Amino acid sequence: MSYSTVKDILDYSRTLHEHARNLYEQLRDQTQRERVDMMLHLLAEHENTLATSLQSYQQDVSKKVLDEWHQFEPGSIAEALSGCKAFHPDISVDELVSIALKIDDYLIGLYKQVLAETTSSESRSLFSNLVQLEESEKMRTVRAAMSANDW
Repeated sequence: MSYSTVKDILDYSRTLHEHARNLYEQLRDQTQRERVDMMLHLLAEHENTLATSLQSYQQDVSKKVLDEWHQFEPGSIAEALSGCKAFHPDISVDELVSIALKIDDYLIGLYKQVLAETTSSESRSLFSNLVQLEESEKMRTVRAAMSANDW
């Protein structure tokens, strides 16, 4: 296992959200199904919100925290988005939500891992807030998926 700074972890997470957003937007151009298009729009907004939030966190956190080292070896973005290989123009809303939740769960797990290892109170606060952010956005996605049946 290698080590990365908090800045590296935030950059990796932001990039992951940006790639997911781009994938959802590309798929919107290919689908002809209105419910799927609406869910793709919501998921792209979900990923954009998270990417923007990560950028804000990074600007607000002290340099001392950003320079902290943690045991984390970032995998490739392609590996983290491996479920996205299932994307096709006829994908169902349920399949889309499943992929989106896997991305959220991956990052929640990452943040919890770093949170468990960190000793500084500022880092603990940062990663605790990131876990809460991801979990609240995940719940919004689940609620949107449940309401998709009403569209």
